[in-house]
Amino acid sequence: MSKWEVRHELPGRIRLWNEVLYRRSEVCQSIERELMSVMGIDNYKANPATGTVLVAYNEQQIRRDQVLEVLNSALDRVENVGRPDPNDLNLPICTLSVPLAAAAQFLAPPLWPLATGVFVYTSVHTFKEAYQVLVKERRLGVDVLDAIVVSACVGTGSIFAGSVLCWCLSFGRKLVKMTQDSSKRLLMSAFGKQPRFVWLCRDGQEIEVPLEQVQPQDIIVVGTGEAVPVDGIVKEGIAMIDQHALTGESTPAEKVVGDHVFASTMVVAGKVFVEVEKAGTDTTSAKIASILNDSAGYKLDSQNKGERMADRAVLPTLAIGTVALAAMGPAGATAVLNSDFGTGIRMAAPLAMLSSLALCAQHGILVKDGRAMEMMNDVDTVLFDKTGTLTREVPEVGAIHACGNHDAEQILTYAAAAENRFGHPIAKAIMQKFATLGRPLPTTDDSKYHVGFGINVEVNGKRVRVGSARFMTMEGIAIPSEIQHSLDRAHDEGFSLVMVAVGDELGGALELRASHRPEAQEIVTGLRKRGISHLAIISGDHEGPTRRLAESLGMDEYFAGVLPGDKADYVEMLQKQGRKVCFVGDGINDSIALKKANVSVSLRGATSIATDTAQVVFMEESLAKLCEFLDISRRLDANVKRSWGMIILPNALCIGGVFTMGFGIMASVLTNNVAAIGALINGVMPLREVARLQNQKNLEEQLRLATRQRG
Repeated sequence: MSKWEVRHELPGRIRLWNEVLYRRSEVCQSIERELMSVMGIDNYKANPATGTVLVAYNEQQIRRDQVLEVLNSALDRVENVGRPDPNDLNLPICTLSVPLAAAAQFLAPPLWPLATGVFVYTSVHTFKEAYQVLVKERRLGVDVLDAIVVSACVGTGSIFAGSVLCWCLSFGRKLVKMTQDSSKRLLMSAFGKQPRFVWLCRDGQEIEVPLEQVQPQDIIVVGTGEAVPVDGIVKEGIAMIDQHALTGESTPAEKVVGDHVFASTMVVAGKVFVEVEKAGTDTTSAKIASILNDSAGYKLDSQNKGERMADRAVLPTLAIGTVALAAMGPAGATAVLNSDFGTGIRMAAPLAMLSSLALCAQHGILVKDGRAMEMMNDVDTVLFDKTGTLTREVPEVGAIHACGNHDAEQILTYAAAAENRFGHPIAKAIMQKFATLGRPLPTTDDSKYHVGFGINVEVNGKRVRVGSARFMTMEGIAIPSEIQHSLDRAHDEGFSLVMVAVGDELGGALELRASHRPEAQEIVTGLRKRGISHLAIISGDHEGPTRRLAESLGMDEYFAGVLPGDKADYVEMLQKQGRKVCFVGDGINDSIALKKANVSVSLRGATSIATDTAQVVFMEESLAKLCEFLDISRRLDANVKRSWGMIILPNALCIGGVFTMGFGIMASVLTNNVAAIGALINGVMPLREVARLQNQKNLEEQLRLATRQRG
């Protein structure tokens, strides 16, 4: 039975009423949080004023009855409904108060008592805030100044100026709340949505069940056009999966038996049976949402500084107000007291932070600690961990050394035939190199395929063994002098050789070198252009390969042969030189160094969200996001500084105008609040870019759906 009453309905759009929502904003927020991550729900709005929720949904992805089931489930999860919220009529009454006060003060004096009463009522919130600061927190804050100004407006009969002040304060609070809700919604939805109903394979049958009923080790089925609802391992089938929402990868990834898949990714083609590892709140997608929620609550240090500065300015402002009282009278004193600097920045700075966090999320940058957004702006040194960061985990095949009657292509073909069954980095490197030949793999005799210290297989009737030099020695195969020379040189230069024996003789060897990230040079150049003065590499690798990589990329310094536990010492050494260090690692064995750095960045993406100690995680395993993150951090700093300028300059001029040009209460109210609202608008400017990226993402999603339908 549904708990909802349908008020209005169109195809793909439904408005529902439930008395539990009426005047209960927390319940409405819980409903919206639930709808936020549901695949197929395009838009939603829960309204506590009417007790309704409006849901726009894609009928190709979720059915009407499933929407109702999601809403019922959301209500069941509301722990404490509580009493209805008091009616929030502050802004409407403030809006009414302004023309009423204007009429009473300038046109119809008989309305004075009514207008004064309404004005005083609208100022109750201001006095509550002042009481909280003065009595409970035992400090002087800008709220105290606001209360003094309101009292002065009543005392001097300037009720129109006072009503405008109360309206501006109320409008500012409303604007902040609306923008915070919007920013958090964009922030939380940036990494995709999850289906709430899945196809569970049970007793050979595929049955549709709610996602919350799925348990670890269950087998679910995901087909073309469907979203992966869980984190799991492919047990059967093959599929191309679009992971761009979660990892930022631009092209779909092929997933076969044994590969990991993640919730909120999309099957573009194929069908897979997935064994559930994590579902619900344990999935990577859910952990991302939790991290973003924590980051959204972080308070800018500049905001804290601004509040402290504003609070410290209260006593001097009171002193200047006292001088103005003696020189210019009550109106001048009130104008000075109203020209505070704290109200605007307290609202503008958190909006700038939220907007910037949402922008990072849209770019596939997961900020786990909001402090990194500020500290990145001061970074002058970037320390790169070499392995897995500047180089890839999968090596590449370099030179191929052939001996005897064999050539390089034959040796590569034999090695590929032997390694074809495996997914480890060496096998992948060999298979990638073999693919460049453009020829089919030779057949192998499965009955003679053995894996021990190396691989032993029969290829085209010939016994082929692939492995290390030690394995060849164990097998009684001699290593020719030219291959031994290459082996010694490889050890000196920090790469390795894979030996390939054909019959009872060594046929050749394949060099395996570290595969450098193609974007590394571009990122180094980009950091230089952005004023990063010191770039360094740290590695546990040998001196030779580390030095060559540092020289090829134009690094200022390198540290070779460093044990994982000692990397933090080098971070500390750079910090003692007066440097602000950003450490970029792959999240593996780097936890101490990541914690020690001023800013820590990991490239491990979705595979390490739960355990990664980095403050910032690039969801795409690429360095390309580093310059983007630096740019967004700097734009955040510039945004907050611009807000400060928009607040300080007009108010300082207004205080000067009180003494030189006789400015009064009205001039102060208009100057102060117009500046504050201007700073608020400035704070949300990054949301324009967020909205553009979101619209672009939605358009791409619609095109993908249309393409799948035509297919």
